[in-house]
Amino acid sequence: MRVLITVLCLVFTSPAWATEIPDAGSASAQLFAQRCSICHSLPHPKRLDWPHWRSMLHVMKQRMDDRDMSIPDEEWQQIAAYLKHHAR
Repeated sequence: MRVLITVLCLVFTSPAWATEIPDAGSASAQLFAQRCSICHSLPHPKRLDWPHWRSMLHVMKQRMDDRDMSIPDEEWQQIAAYLKHHAR
């Protein structure tokens, strides 16, 4: 029983991505994880280089706007800065 409680506490208190992305505890990483995992699994920032991330962000912004799921520009800028800093 004690093991089950420990496992449940870990599952429900620690986001699964926390050790998988750079600077996981930062506000930018948390915003990236929160916003970018709404519709799909969270991609690692090193998956793409910055030019490809910039293109992907443009596509994602259009898709979200089409679905009335827009994100404030300040948040897009923060996510873009995070990805630019941690891109490969």
